[in-house]
Amino acid sequence: MDELDLVLLDRQISRAVVDWVRWQRRLRRGAALDHDPFVAHPFITRLGFERVRDRPEHDPLRGPMLRWLYRLVDDKANLPWLVALARARAVDTHPLEQPARVSLSLNQILARVLSDRARSERWAVEWLRRAAPAAEAERRVWDRRREVAEHLRVDPDALELPAGGMSELARAWLDLTEDRAGEFRAPELHLHLASTLGLEAHAGWPTRANAETLGGLFRQTRLLDGLPLDPGPLPAALAPASFLRALARLGAAFADALAPPDQPFVIAHDPYGLRRLAHGALFAWLALTPVFLRRELGVSAGQARDHQRVLARVVFHEGRARAVRVLLRRAALDGDRKYRDAFEELTARLLGRPLPPDLAGAIFAPRRDDAQRFVSMLLAARHARELTEDHDEDWYRNPRAVEQLRYEAALPPVTTVPTSALDAASTELERALESMLG
Repeated sequence: MDELDLVLLDRQISRAVVDWVRWQRRLRRGAALDHDPFVAHPFITRLGFERVRDRPEHDPLRGPMLRWLYRLVDDKANLPWLVALARARAVDTHPLEQPARVSLSLNQILARVLSDRARSERWAVEWLRRAAPAAEAERRVWDRRREVAEHLRVDPDALELPAGGMSELARAWLDLTEDRAGEFRAPELHLHLASTLGLEAHAGWPTRANAETLGGLFRQTRLLDGLPLDPGPLPAALAPASFLRALARLGAAFADALAPPDQPFVIAHDPYGLRRLAHGALFAWLALTPVFLRRELGVSAGQARDHQRVLARVVFHEGRARAVRVLLRRAALDGDRKYRDAFEELTARLLGRPLPPDLAGAIFAPRRDDAQRFVSMLLAARHARELTEDHDEDWYRNPRAVEQLRYEAALPPVTTVPTSALDAASTELERALESMLG
C-alpha cells in the first residue's frame, strides 16, 4: 500500500465514520436494527487493518489510522451483538402491573426511575427485575471485543488508552474521594440516581435542552460564532444534571467543528476523542462557576453558591462512576467472571452495597472511550483554573480567551497525557470539588 493509497483510505475512513456515527445514534434509540453501516465500506476488515499495520512505524498516518480501523472493525465484527443489545435495552417491552399498567422498554423504565420521583423506588424495583437479559447482551459484546483483539493480535490498551496505568489512576481516584463519598452514598439504586441528578439546583435553567437554549447561554460571547455545531441528540431536561451533559456535548461539538481541515481525517479526529471530551468537560465545568450561574441563569449570589454545591456533588458522583467504568472496561476484557466480580466489588464502592453480578452490563456499563471520559474530567478543573487566572472568572466571555480556546481546538488532537500530569490533575480536581462542597 503506497502513500497515495493511504491518502485515499483516509478519505474512505472519513466517509465511513459519518455513516457509523449516524448509525450509532439511531441504534441507541432502538432504530436501524436491520441496517449495516459498513456495507458500503468493504475496506473495514481484518485484512485492511493488517495492511496498515504492515506500514513502516515512522509513517505519520499509520498509528492514527490503526486506531480508527480497530474501532470500526471491532464494531463491524460485533454488529449482531450490538443490535441484540440495542433491542434488549430500547425495543423489547415488558408488561407491568406496578407502579402502572403499561408496557415499557428497559430504557423507558429507567427514564421513569429518573423522572417519576414519587414512584421512583417502585420503578427501580421493576427495572432491576428485568435488566438481566440486557446485562447478558452487554457481556456478550465484551466477549466479542476480546475475541476481535485476539484475532487482530493487538493489545486494546495500547491502542485505546490515553495513558499508562489507567486502572491504578482510577482506583487512586476512588480512594482519594472515599471519605466524601460516604456522605453521599445511598445503598438503594433509586436514591443514588436521585443524588446524581442535582434536583435542588433547579432555578434558572431553560425548560428544554436544545441547540437554541444552549446557544442562549453563550449569547454574550463569540465563542460559538459561525461554527456548524452538531452535538447530536441532547438529553431530555429531567434535572440540572441534564444540562451538564448537554453542555458537555456542546463542548465536544465545538471541538469537532474546529478540527483542522488541512489535516488528514485520521489525524484531525481521534476515535477515542480525548480532545473533544476535554472541551466538553470544560463547558460542563462552567455550570459550577458562580459568575456563569448568576449572569446566564439569572440566579442570585446565594442561589449561585447553592447551585455550585449541588452541581459539584453531581460532578463528584460522575467522576467516581467514570473511574468505576474504567475498571469495569479492563475487567470485561479479561473475561465474564472477572467482569462480574469487579461489578459486584465496584458497585459496593459506589452504593454502599453490591448489585447482583448478573446485572453486570445493565448499569455502569463500560465504553471503549471511558478512559478519555475520566481523564477529561480530571483535566477540566485545571484548564478552567488556568483560564480564570489568565482571563478572569468570566473567561468564556473574554475575547482573548475565546481566541485561545478556538486556537487550541483547531490543533491536531493530543491522544495521550503523561501519567504525572494526571496524578496532579486528580489532586486538583478533588481539592476544587471539596472547596465547592464545603
